Amino acid sequence: MLWYNLFSTLLNQKEESLFYSQKRIVSLMLVVLRVKEFPPFLWGIFISRQACLLLNMSLKAFLGIFLLFCTIAGQSQTLGGSSVYNFLKLPMGGQLAALGGKNVSHWSSDLSLISENPALLKKQHHAFISTTFNNVAPTVTALQGVGAFHHDKTNTSFSIGLLHLLYGEEMQTDASGNILGSFRAYDQMLSVSFAKSYGNRWRYGASLKYMHSSYGIYKSAGLAADVGLYYYDENRKLQIGFAARNMGAQLKTYGGAAEDLPFDLVIGVSKQLEKAPLRFSVTAQRVHQFDLLYNDTLYNNESFGSSERAGFVKKLFSHFVFGTELLLGDRLIVLAGYNVLRRNELSIKNIASGLTGFSYGLQLKLNRLNLYFSRSHYQSSLAQNQLTFSIRLITDQK
Repeated sequence: MLWYNLFSTLLNQKEESLFYSQKRIVSLMLVVLRVKEFPPFLWGIFISRQACLLLNMSLKAFLGIFLLFCTIAGQSQTLGGSSVYNFLKLPMGGQLAALGGKNVSHWSSDLSLISENPALLKKQHHAFISTTFNNVAPTVTALQGVGAFHHDKTNTSFSIGLLHLLYGEEMQTDASGNILGSFRAYDQMLSVSFAKSYGNRWRYGASLKYMHSSYGIYKSAGLAADVGLYYYDENRKLQIGFAARNMGAQLKTYGGAAEDLPFDLVIGVSKQLEKAPLRFSVTAQRVHQFDLLYNDTLYNNESFGSSERAGFVKKLFSHFVFGTELLLGDRLIVLAGYNVLRRNELSIKNIASGLTGFSYGLQLKLNRLNLYFSRSHYQSSLAQNQLTFSIRLITDQK
């Protein structure tokens, strides 16, 4: 009984100490959240009891739980292109493609960027229309159009977009190879987006997307949503973005079996230097899944006689996309990007990779027209060109 009483006293003292410690942490975090203008719907993430307990944990225990979570998340995901509507992964827009194909933190007049993060939609986009022409492959073309409107009464920006990918005309045969005719294969997407501001630095937005695919007799339709957050500090020229993309399901399957959509969780940071005409962007894609690399051991053993597993560093850096911009005055910008995952996936062993994974382009600003051109290298012998026109239909902004 003596040991029990002693243990109970120590436990009560520990809980009381933890309670006052949590109150101090909550008070401090509320001050920080107020100063940094965090939206109220995010406060619960930071001041919950679980968050306070995490702050009291040792660094070693926290890192252990984080690594365990990454391991479980990686094992629960599938690799090797097992999702449906993979055209949603394509970078649509000359500026986006030139910056490496992934960017959720950089704002510009190019409406194509809201396909990555709907929170990038702003009042300044009012009456803008962006059109993208994409030569995906020799027989595959893609067209995208996006228009925006700002509603002053609700202080909300809206946009509507259409994407059409045409894979060309294919020959249709039966199981014996007899020609039955031909058909056109294509993918289409219709999207509607909105975004609002909170305070002077925060924005949040969402997109609703309807996808339709037709490959001869095989047709499918699906519905997906994107949500995003955007933070901008004008004094420090710092931009931070977060987006959860392609959350949804198929409404109509190709052959009766439902397939997963290519979900993506993306975080990015963009920073412009104060005393140099340079802006850098770092984007982490698919952060919910640690191991992104697909290792075909059978192919590697048969083709190269060995199958090497990727190490921790290679797996980690495969998440990152790096972009940079050189600001040459007010009208011309030179862009460049490097997609680490693209290079790791598309490089062929024992063959020079060249510029695989690299991209570059130009941005030309005119009075009411902005032009974006990009060239992305997918392999040493395959590159993709994109051209985007962004024009404002009215002379004066609302």
